[in-house]
Amino acid sequence: MLTAIIPVDLKRRPNDIIKKSIFMSKMAQERNIKIVFGHNNRFTKYDYKIVKELQKYNNVKINSLTNRSDSINPSLLRNFAFDFVDTEYIILLDVDIYPDFELFEKYKNKIKENINPFYVIPCLYLTKYGSESLKKNRSIDSIKNKYFGFSRKEFLHLANPSSITILQSNAFKKINGFDESFNGHGYEDFDFLVRLYLHYVMLEKPIDFLLDVPSRSPLFVTGFRKYLGRHCLDILLDKDIAFHLYHEKDNNDAYYTKRKDNYNIFVKKHKHNISTKKYIDETLITLFISRCYERGLKIQDYSVYFENKPGHIDRFDTLKKRIKFLLH
Repeated sequence: MLTAIIPVDLKRRPNDIIKKSIFMSKMAQERNIKIVFGHNNRFTKYDYKIVKELQKYNNVKINSLTNRSDSINPSLLRNFAFDFVDTEYIILLDVDIYPDFELFEKYKNKIKENINPFYVIPCLYLTKYGSESLKKNRSIDSIKNKYFGFSRKEFLHLANPSSITILQSNAFKKINGFDESFNGHGYEDFDFLVRLYLHYVMLEKPIDFLLDVPSRSPLFVTGFRKYLGRHCLDILLDKDIAFHLYHEKDNNDAYYTKRKDNYNIFVKKHKHNISTKKYIDETLITLFISRCYERGLKIQDYSVYFENKPGHIDRFDTLKKRIKFLLH
């Protein structure tokens, strides 16, 4: 059986998180999936509401931690959620991930069959329009076809790797879960993946390992994203991707301003044992094309993966963007 562990802190966008948590719980119940929410209880009316609503689901457990600080610590909450896990396999999720449990179980079963010890699922970030379309129609195939057909208004970028990881519970224990020194948004998931990959001796650290350059394309990634993402190439070739539902984001929020500090923690932890090895191709493009040919697949069927234009440039899916375009 599979358990999803999900951190929940209602300091930010409480109504959105409560709504998505309920939706996730309903979908999990339909697929006989367990969920444990690691909940930072701030004792607000929203905290009372989410506990009351989620207690209605037999497949859901809530491990509520009395709030220790004003900041949001996803690492702490994931570890707290894990304390209630009683299944052999877990998946790391966030409330914003569309609950495609059929996909997640597919890769859990691959672990059971000893094909790989864990899987990291690439994640496609949706616009507000794309999110509403997916939630309304609940058609994974439909929105996926739009993506591979180069539709723009539904999508922002495809993250490879993402934080969506399916693994054995024992592996989570052996690497001591998440590092709680990461606080706020960012890099705690990369740190977890680096340690997980090293645990299974699946990671090399060439000279460019610490490069931190995000990319809209899953193939243009560099640095540690490249060396983590290279193990996701077959998943990309199978067109197995998860979806991140849209939410409002304020980059000046204290939760997001922690990214720089978190990156510094990441560097401090992983700057050791970096080799002088250097690859001609800094990206995953050459490896992807090679793997495509090895599997006898047509590279043309994956053209959208090479699209690296920023997702906001030519989208006019909101009234604000259309007005701005007309005025300029």
